[in-house]
Amino acid sequence: DVPAFIPPRAVRKAPLDKPQSLRDLKLGFIGWGAMAQAVSLGILRQDLTDKGQVMATDVVPEILEAAQREGLQTAGSSVALVDWADVVVMAVKPQVVDPVIADIAAHWRPDKLMISICAGVTIDAYLQGLGAESKVVRVMPNTPCLVGEAATAYAGSPRCADWELDLVHGMFASVGNATHRVPEYLLNTVTGLSGSGPAYVYMMIQALSDAGVHGGLPRAAAQSLAAQTVVGAARMVQETGQHPAVLKEAVTSPAGTTIAGVRTLERAGFASALIEAAEAARARSEELSRTPDFLLQKPKGGGPR
Repeated sequence: DVPAFIPPRAVRKAPLDKPQSLRDLKLGFIGWGAMAQAVSLGILRQDLTDKGQVMATDVVPEILEAAQREGLQTAGSSVALVDWADVVVMAVKPQVVDPVIADIAAHWRPDKLMISICAGVTIDAYLQGLGAESKVVRVMPNTPCLVGEAATAYAGSPRCADWELDLVHGMFASVGNATHRVPEYLLNTVTGLSGSGPAYVYMMIQALSDAGVHGGLPRAAAQSLAAQTVVGAARMVQETGQHPAVLKEAVTSPAGTTIAGVRTLERAGFASALIEAAEAARARSEELSRTPDFLLQKPKGGGPR
């Protein structure tokens, strides 16, 4: 039988193992750099939560002041933020993650959700520091997140419930139109494709712009046309749902200008070069996830001799 009276002490906040919306939870950001700002403000723009439910902490006072100007709560330390938040986004430099985990470990509870956007830091690294029963989601967004055009992939630890993964999906879908759940081992492939991919596209835009200048166009016009060509082609792929090869054929007339250019690209190994670039970045991401960031480790006794 259901009791007619429930004592006041039994009325408490619902645990995190039951589905909730982001609006019902307190969201904290450890580190509020450019990527964390884009995600947090994107979430607020999409009205997924209220400013009073979002907190940030950062070692740079000016960044905390900027967060306050945006109406966010702020904390003086990672520990204070963890004590307050239900969902914590780790958004610090990868080499800072271990010290932060050491600081917050004693304050971590298994019902909290950790979201990491720190490149190369594995889920296991968090489980070792916070406890094997912790809920951790590793997320790989890319820099177009800063303009609301992120491509993002994510993976969760075994204890993450589906609703928590859906919650993370919704957070990052607020700053981009391509958000996908994948096994963690594929996040290195994601790094090579969409994580590093913007650099490849910038190189292509620069090269197309240079070609326009070589042909007589002013630099501003050449760069504008090159960038919009990439934007337009990408939207054609997204909105038509057609295979890129089909769309390419629609532009390629027999004995025309486009096929002449395509032939030159094929001869130069254009497609192969992109595949090899993505593969090199994937392999490097895998290597970095297994080894320390040696570039930031200073040798004892001064620099190299």
